[in-house]
Amino acid sequence: MGKRILRGLAFVVANVIVMIILHGNSRQFWPKIPYLSLRNESTLEHARLLFNTLLVVTAGQALIGKLPRERWLPRGIVMAVLPSLLPALIFFGQRVLRLQGEAGERYNLSLVPILPMVAVVLEEVLVDKLNPSTPEPHADYSHLV
Repeated sequence: MGKRILRGLAFVVANVIVMIILHGNSRQFWPKIPYLSLRNESTLEHARLLFNTLLVVTAGQALIGKLPRERWLPRGIVMAVLPSLLPALIFFGQRVLRLQGEAGERYNLSLVPILPMVAVVLEEVLVDKLNPSTPEPHADYSHLV
C-alpha cells in the first residue's frame, strides 16, 4: 500500500513538472520543445499538452524500468481517456460554473495536479480489474477430519 502511494505521488509530481516545462508561456527562460509544447491557448491544444505530458512521463518511467508490463494497457487507457475529458472539464468551468478571470485561472491551474491524481486512481483501478492477482491457495484440511 505504501509503495502504491509513493509510486502515485512520484507520478503526480513528475506530471506537474513536465506539464510546467511543456506549457511554454512567454515568461519562461527555456525554449518551447518542438511537437510537445503548447502552440496556443486553445482547449484542444491543452488536451494535446495533457496527452504529451502523460506520454513523456510514461516514456521516462519505461526507460528507467519503473513501468511494469501489467501497467501498459491501463496506462494506455488512461492516456486515451484523460485528455479527451479535458475539454469537458474546461467547458464545465467556463459555462456551467461561469468562472471568469482570476477564478477561471485558479480553476484551470487546479486541474494541473488534480488530473494526474485522477490518472493514478484510474490506473490503479484498471490494474486491479485487468490483472487480478491470484488468490493465495488455502490449505484444505477437511479431508483429514
